[in-house]
Amino acid sequence: MKTDKENFNWLHIDGNNTEQISQVIQHFDLPEEVFSRNDSPEEVSQIKYLDGEVLIAPMSLVLIDLIDSDEKIEQRLVPITFILSKEILITCTNKDKHGTKYIEHLFGKYKKNLDSFEKIIAYSILNIYRHFIEELKKIKEQIDSLEQAARETTKTEALLWQTELERKIVYVDHTLQDQRSMLDGLWDEAVFKKGLTNDDLIYDIQLRQRQAEKLIDIYRDLLESIGALFSSMMSNKLNHLMKYLDSASLIIAVPAMIGGIWGMNTRVPGEGSITGFFIVVAAALFLAVVVAIHLIRKDYTK
Repeated sequence: MKTDKENFNWLHIDGNNTEQISQVIQHFDLPEEVFSRNDSPEEVSQIKYLDGEVLIAPMSLVLIDLIDSDEKIEQRLVPITFILSKEILITCTNKDKHGTKYIEHLFGKYKKNLDSFEKIIAYSILNIYRHFIEELKKIKEQIDSLEQAARETTKTEALLWQTELERKIVYVDHTLQDQRSMLDGLWDEAVFKKGLTNDDLIYDIQLRQRQAEKLIDIYRDLLESIGALFSSMMSNKLNHLMKYLDSASLIIAVPAMIGGIWGMNTRVPGEGSITGFFIVVAAALFLAVVVAIHLIRKDYTK
């Protein structure tokens, strides 16, 4: 509900507004570093109780959200900080990254269910996992395209594409693993679970969590198989190239050997004769053709 400045109980602030953050920290007697690194993709998901004399048993939670953007994956991982207490809920997001989308998405999907601080946090978590699952589905489409490309080419563009997908998988995987540890601790908080009054919501979050983690495992294995396909194709092409070069070397070696024998510093038949020269050349070419035909007909698979 809309309210005045005296009676509000949910405060949403911009993580880039240092003046606003300083005012909130001072007014609610919060630790100076509570909103630090709010724009770092390497920020750790965490849950901890805070000290202070203004709020009753304030608890800090940091979650990592994945925003929809064309930027690199590490720039799309944006922390959301929650300060939960009995009197007030404070949320802090990066306005440059989230804009107003965090609030809009939350109210757009779950407006009728947001009747407690705990549910705001829980539905935020559910929303975050949906973002990760949507991104993983996009990654699956890219993996399918890469697999098709891997069957046709080993060009640098395809290898760079594979590297970029592996980079996404690594960031998403480590973020989800870190977040899982934090959520396991959150579900053990009796006060938090009591405020939810809905065990089905926790089940839905854990279901999305398992789904995202399973997709990560599957897609990582798919990328490894594609990488193995690239390696096999490059090895196969290298084998064909070496076969061609070795065959060419053998063919060239035959006339070279004959020319070397007749070029020895000894008396040989046909020495000093033009006819002998042409006979040697013809014999060398004939033997080279015979060797070439033999190599072409030879089955190297046996």
